[in-house]
Amino acid sequence: MEWKDVVYGPVKSRRLGQSLGINLTPLELKVCNFSCGYCRVGVPSKGNAEREDYVTTGWTLENVRASISRGLKYHAQKETTIDYVTIAGNGEPTLFPWFNEVVSYLVTEKSRYLQDKPTAIFTNATKLNESGIKEAVSKLDRTFFKLDAGDEKTFRKINIPIGVTYSETIQNLLCSDNFELSMAVLNGEVSNYDSFFNPEFIETLRKMKFTRMFIYDIDIPKTTSPRFNRKMERGKLEDLAQYFSQQLNRKLGEEIVVLWELTTREGNIPLYPQQIN
Repeated sequence: MEWKDVVYGPVKSRRLGQSLGINLTPLELKVCNFSCGYCRVGVPSKGNAEREDYVTTGWTLENVRASISRGLKYHAQKETTIDYVTIAGNGEPTLFPWFNEVVSYLVTEKSRYLQDKPTAIFTNATKLNESGIKEAVSKLDRTFFKLDAGDEKTFRKINIPIGVTYSETIQNLLCSDNFELSMAVLNGEVSNYDSFFNPEFIETLRKMKFTRMFIYDIDIPKTTSPRFNRKMERGKLEDLAQYFSQQLNRKLGEEIVVLWELTTREGNIPLYPQQIN
């Protein structure tokens, strides 16, 4: 493995600006317990993996730690423009068998090389109930938990879970605090839009202790299935944001945030609700 397999970018993020990525999934495996139809990476080869699977591809704890150190040192010396150091990548990061140890190491090494840069993670929150995962995640500055469905049926259509249920995922979210929700809104043959208006879902959201909700469209020219990649109308995103704001008594533009992806030569341009009249 090369250190750039672990430390990649920085890439432009609609939520985090210039994000230096930390990938904890071997490129040969793509380990994830979701098989989301809109995923840029494609279908996972494994819904979970044993330590031996990582070791045989060279992704030992020692090698990943060494890659993190080399990558952070490289970008510090290059004075790369970085806004966040973010655990993300081509799978579910909390499935990495040494996740807790790696987070602690990343926080230490980040303080050594990129002292003023905050940390973040994108996760589907399915492993938060397992030993030490929630504690490890809490060491990071910002946590983004994925929630793409308002009911079990939609969850199975959109996220196509492997060995996890909607109710388990919701329970993990209800037992968490100080996190940010990430909700992809899909159009086309497979859509999750209507599920978000489910009264039971709204009641569940009222109980969650999230600090901010991001609602965003998916605009991917090549996806695992073309059924998922029809662009959502801007007006429908705005309507959903307004609905959540009213139902949850949350401030539009501060606690309920819309990200509108426009594909241009300059890249993705975010639209925040304070720009919505």
